[in-house]
Amino acid sequence: MAPGSRVRAGLTRVRLLNLREIITHRLRVVTSLSVVVVASALLVAVFGTFGSLTGSVRDLTAALTGDAALEVAAISDTGMPAPIAGELRAGLPAAQAVVPMIRAQVRVDPVGAPSADPRVSLLIGSDQRVTQMSAQLRDALRQSGGNEVDLAQLETGVIAGPGAGVRQGERIVLNGVEVTVLQVAPAKGTDVLNRGNFFFAYLPLAQQMTRLDDRVDSVLIVARPGADVGRLTADAEHIVDGRAVVLTPQFRLHQAEVATAVTRDSTLLVSLIALVIAGFLVFNTMNMAVASRRSSLAMVRALGARRGQLVGDMLTESAVYGLIGGLIGIPIGILAGRWAIGRLPEMTVNSVGAAVSYHLPLYAPFVALAACVLACVAATALAARTVFSVSPVEAMSAAGGEVDSPLSGRVVAIAGIGGVAGIAASWVVATTVPGRAAIAAGAVFGACGLLLCLALTGVLVRAVTALAGCFRAPGTLAAVNTERASRRVWATVMTVAVAIAVGMGTSGALQNLVASISGSLQGLGDPAFYLSTSSKDGIPTGPAFGDDVIDAAREVPGVARVAPSQWTAVNVGEARILVQGLDEGLGSPFMHKTDPDALRRIIAGDGIVLSSVAARSLGRKTGDEVRLATPTGYHSLIVRDVVDYVSVDSGSAAMSLALLREWFDRPGATFLQVELAPGADPEAVRAGLTAVAQQFSAQRLPLHVYSGEEAIRATQQSAEQSGAFTVAIQWIVAVAASVALLNTLLLSVIERRRELAVLRALGASRRFVFKMVLAEAVAIAVVGSAVGVLLGGFLHLLSDKILTASTSIAIHYEPRYSALLYVAVSVGLCVVGALTPAVRAARMNISESLADE
Repeated sequence: MAPGSRVRAGLTRVRLLNLREIITHRLRVVTSLSVVVVASALLVAVFGTFGSLTGSVRDLTAALTGDAALEVAAISDTGMPAPIAGELRAGLPAAQAVVPMIRAQVRVDPVGAPSADPRVSLLIGSDQRVTQMSAQLRDALRQSGGNEVDLAQLETGVIAGPGAGVRQGERIVLNGVEVTVLQVAPAKGTDVLNRGNFFFAYLPLAQQMTRLDDRVDSVLIVARPGADVGRLTADAEHIVDGRAVVLTPQFRLHQAEVATAVTRDSTLLVSLIALVIAGFLVFNTMNMAVASRRSSLAMVRALGARRGQLVGDMLTESAVYGLIGGLIGIPIGILAGRWAIGRLPEMTVNSVGAAVSYHLPLYAPFVALAACVLACVAATALAARTVFSVSPVEAMSAAGGEVDSPLSGRVVAIAGIGGVAGIAASWVVATTVPGRAAIAAGAVFGACGLLLCLALTGVLVRAVTALAGCFRAPGTLAAVNTERASRRVWATVMTVAVAIAVGMGTSGALQNLVASISGSLQGLGDPAFYLSTSSKDGIPTGPAFGDDVIDAAREVPGVARVAPSQWTAVNVGEARILVQGLDEGLGSPFMHKTDPDALRRIIAGDGIVLSSVAARSLGRKTGDEVRLATPTGYHSLIVRDVVDYVSVDSGSAAMSLALLREWFDRPGATFLQVELAPGADPEAVRAGLTAVAQQFSAQRLPLHVYSGEEAIRATQQSAEQSGAFTVAIQWIVAVAASVALLNTLLLSVIERRRELAVLRALGASRRFVFKMVLAEAVAIAVVGSAVGVLLGGFLHLLSDKILTASTSIAIHYEPRYSALLYVAVSVGLCVVGALTPAVRAARMNISESLADE
């Protein structure tokens, strides 16, 4: 046959068979396609969420550091001596440019009186050398005519970003310093700088705003072409001599990844499980759709069509299904990802250090499309193999083609051994592997749980058959149907089971996580009030305030005691560790968790306590020595204890408040714990503390007042917000499972259309047929629920172990009675989902059904 004739014949075959099938069974097409859409949306949403958490920091870092090969970063927020830049400039002949920089948040007020609700913006401070490094800042410093801004004007003026909300020539107050907006930078090229919400100030003016007299946050080094970066790094470290850390500018990206660990790990855990389940649902749906066309395909084969032609047409059709479903799912996934980014808790956003914008990795849509097409084609290929293994005459017969042969003993043995071994391996990984690697155990369990259930197909089908047989005569016939269609029954049972298992496992683990976070923060809610540099949702890392604020708080009527303390972020190599200062009378989880003898030595200045995450990051254990680089040089402390603490950044630690102030050149406090005098009016004390906060916030970032109860509640809400996207993923999977369940039940009726018509022709009433279909659905729902409860219970326990390993919070397993809701919903969906097929089966026209077949 000529190529043109083959093409015409192929198109005719597709038009008469594939397109006719699609048009005739529109509901089947919609339900099959919807599962693919959900799987695609899930992939895109997960990729977009992960990409956004680090993409914003990557863009900001790239815009600020430009061509810099190295960054000499201050150890803490007190900065480092500005003369270090001159020393580096003189001692590094291989450096093309050495650029000092200040990067800080500032409050923005109108001239005259401080705003009651001030805006906060990013301040970038540097000198004229910054134009040698960053194209974005070079664009920001250019006037509309193309010339750079006069440096003399920058002594009292700033350049605003397009998102700062100010006009050219406007007078504003930044951290108490009155300045003029010299110009507003163009949006093109500068929008990556904190979404355009920034101010650029000349270095002396920026130092005045941030109270960093003769100090800077970092120094960026641009290497000459061909320079040896390794030698440049060694020379810079020799010059700095422990007064700062020498790193590549990408270290901030690493810190942002670590800072979002709780959000990302819980999301990643559910995402991996969900993707395994979504793949199964797509596979199952397409498999059932192909199997339902057994008779029509057999007829075409009997008329002379070759098997290869039909298989090729079906694979092409399934690829189109995957492509269309994947394309529809991409925008839905983008919307879901944007919603998730908008729900991030403040603690996570603050720890990232940049305004979080939505970033979808370029590869995400292509990976989603490829995964959907691959899943659809693989499912169709397997179903086609099963369909075409039966002769055309047998497939068109009334029963022969519809009796599923049992799985071979070899397949059962391999699936059973592989499933049990995989589940055991997932438990070992979750309980012994520290850190994020333990998350892989969730995906392993999901896949191996399905494998084990595949090996138990015979047991599950017999259970459904026995249960269906309990519903009198209709149930007896339903039992015969389930026994003959074992693979369809197994697929439907597992669809119910995975919906329950994912719901039970993920929601139970997240509820345990929130409860355990609350339990791990003993002491946080003890004080009546906090006066803090952060809101109740964040960690008060500063900038520190002076003793005048402490004295003013003590003078508030009704205050019995004020306990000052500090949190500071310390760069230890590429890691960032949060260090708290401890003193007598402070209410803190570290004070409650640390061994009493070790605590006394730590408060006295003899030692440090590490969180388990910090101990793992630094490679230290109790009794080891920790060498800290500080603004006053290197200092060493003995690790007196290691305790579980909420995972923040690369971990947390606590040391003597007196040592913290001395070594890090950081007097004052970043938060106060306030105790009430007996009989004091809490509201009156709060009003007095709020007045103090407003008084001392005039020329700095705002101070906040909140109660201990509010601090605990905010931490719980942050954990719940971190898991909001995870919960959304769980419901997406549940919806996909519901659609797949409806699709499977509907296809089961379509498959048996002829035999149901024969039953009606033999005298069975519509009521009898309705009860028969419903009995099968109820039996499947009960068995599927039992399997789902077993899988979900183990997944809940396993997820607790995984989150304990990845977040370093001791998560205590506690069964949740709300899991019964998932069982009730799933059984209800089975019954409701079976009503439509049952009604359709009862109302079918007998003669038309027999004629069609």
